[in-house]
Amino acid sequence: MKFSKFLAVLLLVGSLLIACAPATASVVNTEYILTTALRDGKFVYLGVDGAINGLVNPALHAKPGERITILLVNSGEGTHDIVFPKLKVHSDKITKQGETTSVTFTVPDDDVALEYYDSGYEKVGMKGVLLVGNVIAKESEPVAEEVSAPVASGQTVEFTLESGLMDGKMVFIGKGGEIDGKVNPDLKANLGDLVKITLASGEGAVHNLYLDEFGVKSPDVAGQGNIVSFEFTVDQEGTFNYYCAIPGHRQAGMEGKFIAGLGVATAENAPQKPSYTGSGESTPVVAAGAADPNAVDIVRDPTDLPGPIPKRGPEKLTVNLETVELVGKLADGTTYKYWTFNGKVPGPFIRVRVGDTVEVHLKNLPESMMAHSVDFHAVTGPGGGAAATQTQPGGETMFTFRALNPGVYVYHCATPMVAHHIANGMYGLILVEPEGGLPPVDREFYVMQGELYTAQPFGATGALTDDTTKLLNENPEYFVLNGASLALVSDEHALRAKTGETVRIFFGVGGPNFTSSFHVIGEIFDRVFDQASLTSKPLTDVQTTLVPPGGATMVEFKVEVPGRYILVDHALSRLQRGLAGYLYVEGDPNLEIFDGVAVPGSGH
Repeated sequence: MKFSKFLAVLLLVGSLLIACAPATASVVNTEYILTTALRDGKFVYLGVDGAINGLVNPALHAKPGERITILLVNSGEGTHDIVFPKLKVHSDKITKQGETTSVTFTVPDDDVALEYYDSGYEKVGMKGVLLVGNVIAKESEPVAEEVSAPVASGQTVEFTLESGLMDGKMVFIGKGGEIDGKVNPDLKANLGDLVKITLASGEGAVHNLYLDEFGVKSPDVAGQGNIVSFEFTVDQEGTFNYYCAIPGHRQAGMEGKFIAGLGVATAENAPQKPSYTGSGESTPVVAAGAADPNAVDIVRDPTDLPGPIPKRGPEKLTVNLETVELVGKLADGTTYKYWTFNGKVPGPFIRVRVGDTVEVHLKNLPESMMAHSVDFHAVTGPGGGAAATQTQPGGETMFTFRALNPGVYVYHCATPMVAHHIANGMYGLILVEPEGGLPPVDREFYVMQGELYTAQPFGATGALTDDTTKLLNENPEYFVLNGASLALVSDEHALRAKTGETVRIFFGVGGPNFTSSFHVIGEIFDRVFDQASLTSKPLTDVQTTLVPPGGATMVEFKVEVPGRYILVDHALSRLQRGLAGYLYVEGDPNLEIFDGVAVPGSGH
């Protein structure tokens, strides 16, 4: 219906244009209107009005010596023209919907078949014939031959691509020929060509190349300078995406175009699959494999942090970090491949004082599949150190910085795709104490919140895998404290104190996406160092404090009544997705402050 209305408008417009055309020395005897169209994934001419109405690449007719006009209207897809090569007649190109062009000429006096075509799409069948005199269609040149299965042309096209990091992205870099030095270059070949691609690991991390429509799934390549090669025959025309299928790499920038022939899709491959960059549904649920029996506890115990720094002047300190990829316990009967600093989530709590010079060594284990780095929010310098620590598997990097500003700061991996590395567990806290140190307290705890984006739904058992589509859509399955579901609820990792003690919690959000409304149910923060500023006057008597992703806070409070206190994000639906921790307080009852008997049914 829609296209019929469009044709009606074309007919009206075309008639008006021809009627209003200026008079010429010779009278125009025959007038045709054609429009461009897509049929079965191919561009064609479509006849408008009269005997050719609705015909694809119609045969036009004229008498010997007759003067004719052909009006061409663009339907809105592609750039088009009309050419009569034997008469050396060539129209202007038209690019916009409704734009028109025309040719007027006198046909030869002889009986002859004259081919017409689109100069950009002739090879894929956008052509027809003008029959002059008594010539019949079977005597004319072929109009729109059926394309049979392509036969290899005997031509071999070779490309070399190298993986690399550029402008904060993972990319393919062309090597040699027309693609040399180009990022994610367009790779071009013709129908029937044999294409050979060599993929080199330029920086050492694991990569591959997939081209779905041609069944290309290359082997993985890892280790700087190593290569894999593969080949395929171009058996269809169109424009397709090639990409790295290692989780997160495509989203980090490793995607380019493979252009076959003129790049116009055929019926068999159009439309193409939607790109990952859309906001649509995630891929279908992937079944979990068997849980790894060798999975380890990746939970950083909240008491695992160094004690306060004694009074001293600035010193030079060394911080050693190892990036470790390992399978950890996410929940009972559930395992997950984490990326970590020093084998735990969060990474180690680092404690320095203002004025210290810190030498950071980052070592990436040889068995890692990914490059890793570290960005300290406490660093004044390029990338917070990430620019100096893009570290390949088996490599080690180092940089130094001076701690200029006191505070509690997040650090995290900053290798593309950064959010992917953070979501898999690569975050931690560094405390830069002020010159006079922090006031003494009885207990210090280290707690960080994060999200996990698994292909399987929350609560599934087995070996779960990550889902980068959910990550990009900010749709996590798990919210966690210290890396695992309900990790700080367990007897092994719960927080513990005694009545009358002062508790300090260093709390950070690795994220990568969600802000936390940090709250301890049944307690009030006596002091909150908002945004982890240790030089500002603390807020007092605070119930809940906001901590953004990549941010931190320090809270202090005195515990006066024994019992169990629950650490939560007060966006409380997240409790149902694994985000809670317990603070057990032991001691004698304090009936002056709280007097009550616990009854069943409490949500706390």
